[in-house]
Amino acid sequence: MKICKFGGTSISNDTRCQYALNIVSSLNKKHKVIVIISAMGRMGDPYSTDTLSSLGNAYLSEQEKARLLSMGELVSSISFCAKLRDKGLNAYALSFRETGIITDDNYECANVLRLDNTELLKLIDAYDVLVICGYVAMNTIGEITTLGRGGSDYTAVLIAKMLGIDEVEIYTDVDGIYDSDPKLNIHAKRYHEISYHHMLALKSRVLNDKCVEYAQENKIRIHLKSTFSNEKGTIVS
Repeated sequence: MKICKFGGTSISNDTRCQYALNIVSSLNKKHKVIVIISAMGRMGDPYSTDTLSSLGNAYLSEQEKARLLSMGELVSSISFCAKLRDKGLNAYALSFRETGIITDDNYECANVLRLDNTELLKLIDAYDVLVICGYVAMNTIGEITTLGRGGSDYTAVLIAKMLGIDEVEIYTDVDGIYDSDPKLNIHAKRYHEISYHHMLALKSRVLNDKCVEYAQENKIRIHLKSTFSNEKGTIVS
């Protein structure tokens, strides 16, 4: 079984999304695949988290804001699943209730209380590809909560823990982790492998800190690579 997560820039339009679809299709030739999906695009794109946030205001309750912000991932997961089925894959998009990530009532940056893989295991038997909306969870009474910015990375390692899988593949628009920003420094060095501790010390925005910390605690390897190239990327372990 493979777990792969795609960031918002990897699925921001049909052309980019095709790369992600091809990766899943290729993996599915030998493995069952669980896809963690982010909201599509960045600020200005209709379903991005920042765009959705701009539709609200200070008068919304925390519960209402969490529901608003969750819509990007919910739309992405169903749209991506539809495209997988169009390619002939036996795919299913989970609802936030089926994912099994149970949190406290800190709606905008929730703390995980427990993981319940009951529904996930049933669905794995029935489908070849499962699509899970990252970032979105639920509290103990079934209300939507969110895992904080970059929370889709965190979702990927939580799902790995649920299923006893020791590696996740995180696909993004960069081809690895560098010692400095390669857009600003042409001599930036890309790491082939890096420790969890070193990754956290870099203060890089490429990976969510909660994701890295949880992966370290549970010995889950993170393989970060580009959706758009065949570069080997960087392993965080």
